[in-house]
Amino acid sequence: MSVYTQVSHLQLDLFFSRYELGKVISFEGINDGIDNTNYFINTTQGHFVLTLFETLAANELIHVVKLLLHLVEQNIPCPIPQPDRQTNLLRQLNNKPAAVFKRIAGAAIISPSVAQCREVGLQLAKLHLCTKKYIFPLKNNNGLDWCKKLLNRAITQLSSADRELISDELLFQTNNRPDRLPQGVIHGDLFRDNVLFTDNRISGILDFYSACTGALLFDIAITANDWCCEQGNMNHDKFAALLSSYQSLRPLEPVEKQHLHTMLRAAALRFWLSRLEHQLYSRPAEITRQKDPLIFWRLLQQYRQQNQASLFQPKALSSYFQPDANNRRRTDSGDLKCGINCKSSS
Repeated sequence: MSVYTQVSHLQLDLFFSRYELGKVISFEGINDGIDNTNYFINTTQGHFVLTLFETLAANELIHVVKLLLHLVEQNIPCPIPQPDRQTNLLRQLNNKPAAVFKRIAGAAIISPSVAQCREVGLQLAKLHLCTKKYIFPLKNNNGLDWCKKLLNRAITQLSSADRELISDELLFQTNNRPDRLPQGVIHGDLFRDNVLFTDNRISGILDFYSACTGALLFDIAITANDWCCEQGNMNHDKFAALLSSYQSLRPLEPVEKQHLHTMLRAAALRFWLSRLEHQLYSRPAEITRQKDPLIFWRLLQQYRQQNQASLFQPKALSSYFQPDANNRRRTDSGDLKCGINCKSSS
């Protein structure tokens, strides 16, 4: 959510004239994120977000938009695409695919609490369950092959120690990557800046543009690496809260428990490299924010120095795989808008 493509008030007036969303009063660029151009738009009828897609093509985006519509139907709090007068959900603006979404109330959390990590675990499990039978044709574009290509591309700009570290981790992941993990629709980027909270409850999950069909465990690892880690160090209480609340809706299968540590390492490697790529090859932008790749470098180093059992000390490993009583009570009480089958309503 940076600003790579600038738009004028006149362009926005013409663009919004195709919608039944009122006249544009004001607009402001958003500096969060690194992939797309985003603006807050205030109109005479409400508050919206305009997204111009910088890398994804329209034939890929239509699958993301349809996924969002499905999630809204399943009571997952996410952006609602707004149709124009001809019911189109995607249009062109400045030669880029563009879409308008209702703006969601709430704010992102900089330093999440244990309770907020628990909420994230519940919502992630809901998302996975609600899309269990959903066919989503987009595949992961940031897998091991992508990691290898980036290593080759950036090899002259990396220290010898980092080149050795990446190469060795890629070898480990190639030799240890499980091929029987449960698959489904994953968010792929469920970081703190992609989740909005209101009164300690999640009001919105944003930025599904890394969504793909992949290993559900990898999505858990991506999420835990951001929400449960502090400057490259795992907070065991937060991790226990996230994982146990997730399992109160969807218990992990034995193969997932076995390979959790491997997936945490894979997720740390993937986001170290993606942030490094953005740092080395960033696109010109009017407004943007660099994210520190060293956070995931430190996290990967920590994981590599520990085996699965020692990672979860001082807590017993089994405690991470037992849904806690508080989560079971909250789920059974109907505290969530969407229960086990993701069809109940509040």
